[in-house]
Amino acid sequence: MRVLVFTNMFPTAEFPFYGSFVKDETEALRRAGVELDVYFVNGRANKLAYAAMPFGFFARLRRTRYDVVHVHHSFCGLVATRQRRVPVVWTFHEGEITGGTADALREQPIKHVAYSKRMKQFVARRVDALVLVAEHLRAPLGRPDAMYLPAGIDFDLFAPTESSAAKRRLGLSGEKRYVLFPAVPSRVEKRYELAKRAVEIARERTPEMRDVELIALNNVPHEEVPYYMNASEAVLLTSAFEASPVVIREALACNVPVLSTDVGDARVMLEGIAGCAIVPPDSERIAEALRVALRSPRRVAGRAAMEKYSLANSARALVALYRDVVERRRR
Repeated sequence: MRVLVFTNMFPTAEFPFYGSFVKDETEALRRAGVELDVYFVNGRANKLAYAAMPFGFFARLRRTRYDVVHVHHSFCGLVATRQRRVPVVWTFHEGEITGGTADALREQPIKHVAYSKRMKQFVARRVDALVLVAEHLRAPLGRPDAMYLPAGIDFDLFAPTESSAAKRRLGLSGEKRYVLFPAVPSRVEKRYELAKRAVEIARERTPEMRDVELIALNNVPHEEVPYYMNASEAVLLTSAFEASPVVIREALACNVPVLSTDVGDARVMLEGIAGCAIVPPDSERIAEALRVALRSPRRVAGRAAMEKYSLANSARALVALYRDVVERRRR
């Protein structure tokens, strides 16, 4: 079977973190025996790449016979569904469809196009199969037949290691305790200032927390992320919206506690894992949750709960889906 992965999310030298979950999935599919090509549209580097995108996509289809096109963004899906010769599978990651976008739209009005709910629903009706990374995305898209499949985790990469060793690797102080903000601080929807203020309050009001410091995954290569997680006492996610934040599963695979706002499927992933918590978007209450979390043992029993989300499992599910859509198209 030959598959074309069509995406605007993929790691680059400039943005080594961006779309790492798509890259991980493509590599897992290749290991599962899928012959796979990637057509990456680098819109972050140049928005004009989107104008050239249809020409590049159809040129690929003319040059090579594919059994399935697998898209990873509604822009790509919009183009891919302009043809009917090759079945289209769409993995939906776009958490903005459920709301919470006001701040991001205020900062970047152009996002009204990317965040368009109608456009996403239009594409969803036209793809041959839809894959949802979280169940709460099902209703807004109007596809009850969609498959639920969160992005898989590389359990060889994301594994528990000694905090002291991770700190030495990153050049961090062995005398400090770190809380990890798992995103680029400049992304408005991630609400870095909320996390920063919560840590400041905890430090100001609790003498034993004056050694706590907030660090961020600011353009960090994916292979370095486990070191940041293992060097940290907790991961703090304060996003306004998410689909299915992969960093939660990655942190739990390292047995690192997670505190998260109630976004995406965070509540589902953290359910039943002692030492983790859902927090409101309020700096005072997040500070209190941090005080509780950092008084507890610094590791949680997260890895066993995440094993079902392995890359191998997700690759097997996708291969079965590809075969199904190909068979349905033949019939």
